[in-house]
Amino acid sequence: MQTTNNRRSVIVGLFIFVGLAIFTVAILALGGQRKIFVRSIKVNAVFNDVNGLAAGNNVWYSGVKIGTVKKITFLQHNQIEVVMNIENSTRQFIHKDVQVKVSTDGFVGNKIVVLSGGTTATPAVEDGDFLKVENALSTDEIMRTLQVNNKSLEVITGNLKIITKNLVDGQGTLGKLLTNDSVYNNLEATMATLRKTASNTQRLTDGLADYASKLQTKGALANDLVTDTVVFSKLRATATSLNAVASQANGVVQDLKTTTSQLNTNLNSNTSPAGVLLHDAATAEGIKQTIRNLESSTAKLDRNMEALQHNFLLRGFFRKEAKREKKEQAAAEKALQDSLRQQRP
Repeated sequence: MQTTNNRRSVIVGLFIFVGLAIFTVAILALGGQRKIFVRSIKVNAVFNDVNGLAAGNNVWYSGVKIGTVKKITFLQHNQIEVVMNIENSTRQFIHKDVQVKVSTDGFVGNKIVVLSGGTTATPAVEDGDFLKVENALSTDEIMRTLQVNNKSLEVITGNLKIITKNLVDGQGTLGKLLTNDSVYNNLEATMATLRKTASNTQRLTDGLADYASKLQTKGALANDLVTDTVVFSKLRATATSLNAVASQANGVVQDLKTTTSQLNTNLNSNTSPAGVLLHDAATAEGIKQTIRNLESSTAKLDRNMEALQHNFLLRGFFRKEAKREKKEQAAAEKALQDSLRQQRP
């Protein structure tokens, strides 16, 4: 009987020991997770809405867990103070100008406090500091935004369905282009014409570029006109002279017009000599009679001269004159022959 009692006591003792061991391990594990046994400092932040944040939730900084939420209390109806335990080992990396916001661990996970930002020029946080709260969108606001976007997407999808149906039915420009071969052929012909036009334009551009490069060749007239100021000044002087000559020619033409007009006036007038000769029949008849008298007198004079040549008193004189004229003619012919001979190679 005594042996049975002792065995029972040992078993009970073992169960108690194992339970105490499990309890101790659980406490240590839970304390390690909640950072209970880690030295920490307390920092505060005042939120308008914590979006379901609770004591014990984690605090993160740059993706690293650095503490937990210790306490949440109301200051006013729209001001909620959140007290956070921050590990003392990470304090030197967190500066007083960091911003705090409530976020979610994953899309539908637990609420967490996220610290972000901060500059090295600002001192590190200390126990009891109040951190600046960053305004962040809540889950409800995100859901409302998603609902609005969903409605907009539904409208867009409906419009796309209508557009697609119109395209399939061949309505509109794009629908006709997709279903009507003639429209496509016309468009293809237009594109071919545009390609040909572009090719011609390219050739024209190349020709103009080549022509421009030739104009820039040194020694060419165009290059001299552009670069040589002497040539340009001479051209300008020549143009000025041409303008002066043109002005003088205009004056001469005007004078000729005036003279011609005066001549026409004189020729058509019965008071001028030319007009009298052209229009007065009596005067014209008198001039004709005078010419006939001159011709008659000239014939009589020729006969008188011939009679004088046969007169024995003047025959010697006329013979000397004939010899002298013949001698002068022979000298002239000889001089001409000598001149032609000298000009021959």
